[in-house]
Amino acid sequence: MKTKEIKQMKFYLTILLCLAMLCAGCEDLMDRYSGFVEGYVTGSFVSYEVDSEGMATENLTERAYCIQLEGNDDEYKMDFYTFNFPETLFDFPDGIISQYDGSNCGPAFFPDSLKQTYKIKFRYKNVDERDEIQIITGFCSAMDLIFPWGNYEEVIVKEITTY
Repeated sequence: MKTKEIKQMKFYLTILLCLAMLCAGCEDLMDRYSGFVEGYVTGSFVSYEVDSEGMATENLTERAYCIQLEGNDDEYKMDFYTFNFPETLFDFPDGIISQYDGSNCGPAFFPDSLKQTYKIKFRYKNVDERDEIQIITGFCSAMDLIFPWGNYEEVIVKEITTY
């Protein structure tokens, strides 16, 4: 009788161990960064933070930077945006980084003459929905007519180099 109970316990412990390893593997997959990609910093924005009820607060977010991957010809000059871009990586000229004035409904993109000037190589991952910074960029954020915010995701970047 004891041998049967020991075998059952070993079986259940093995199943439990396999499930734990599987869960750890899933978490690892969610935490993975892309391989190195190339792209450009093409603009930036500051927006209002959103409270738990979805209402704009008076607090402004940190500056977010728009990034366009090499080879993409999107009319809005970006693939995604990030709030963790190191501001000291480039010495942007005066006037290229806009100040938030409350009437801007989308990112402030750099002029076409500079859209491929700030070239970077980096790794990234999409931000989990629960960790995403909720933003409102002016009175027209909810209207995709001005800028289609729903088409772009927030990412976390790392290992950024210029070239």
